[in-house]
Amino acid sequence: MSPVLTSGSPGSADESPPWLVGGIRPDAFRLDGRTAIVTGGDRNIGASIALTFALSGAHVAIIARNEARLSRTVDEIAKQAPQSYVVPVLADVRDEDLPQRILAALHTIEDPLAIFVNNAADYGADAGLIDTDTAALGAVFETNLFAPLRLIKTVAPILKSAPGASIINVVSGAGLLPVAGRGAYGITKAALWHATRYLAVELAPDIRVNALCPGLVSETGEPRSSGQRAILEGVPMRRVGSPHEIAGAALYLASDASSYTTGELLVCNGGRLW
Repeated sequence: MSPVLTSGSPGSADESPPWLVGGIRPDAFRLDGRTAIVTGGDRNIGASIALTFALSGAHVAIIARNEARLSRTVDEIAKQAPQSYVVPVLADVRDEDLPQRILAALHTIEDPLAIFVNNAADYGADAGLIDTDTAALGAVFETNLFAPLRLIKTVAPILKSAPGASIINVVSGAGLLPVAGRGAYGITKAALWHATRYLAVELAPDIRVNALCPGLVSETGEPRSSGQRAILEGVPMRRVGSPHEIAGAALYLASDASSYTTGELLVCNGGRLW
């Protein structure tokens, strides 16, 4: 038998207990009235994030350097999310004039910039650190660390005035534990993860900054190499992930559902222990 609640006690009709006041509603995952920027958003995880944001009500600017692929992705997202503006920005994240071009693109969208996703990446050569020359190492650092920091410096003043502002840095398991032949990529992603933690402190409470770490992901649903097939033995889910499964995690970090989450690393890798 349920206990009888007296008037005014927690759980009574006229006074809800504090842990039942508010709560997360389904619309907490909506992004209506916001604009998002996604770098490397023309394929795979980046494209799925951009599409997911648009389907959730956001306008999206996509930065990518492959013109044909960028055009195709923008057209497809616009078709699936006709209520959203989808703006292509053809550029390499290392371009010196990209900050100015981002600001120009934002002037074409009415809703304020509230979400910034650093997804573009350079995997570098398949070689160990000892065999990677300084110039090649510098190129990977430029794409994976310096460009994201430069772009964050550009958008942070804008994001500060937007409610629920969020920055998401896409990192990698290679930045958590060594992966053979991925030394340059791994140390730059490790640096981006720690930069995320510093930025979360520096930009709080106005902007939340989090990192998203995907596991094995394939657009086809199949491993892309024999090496990936071998790694699957250590994945409890026994399969590769799909881009939209990573995009779901990005939607959480971008939305008000994660309003008290900052400086964190969200790992989506099928349960694999790195």
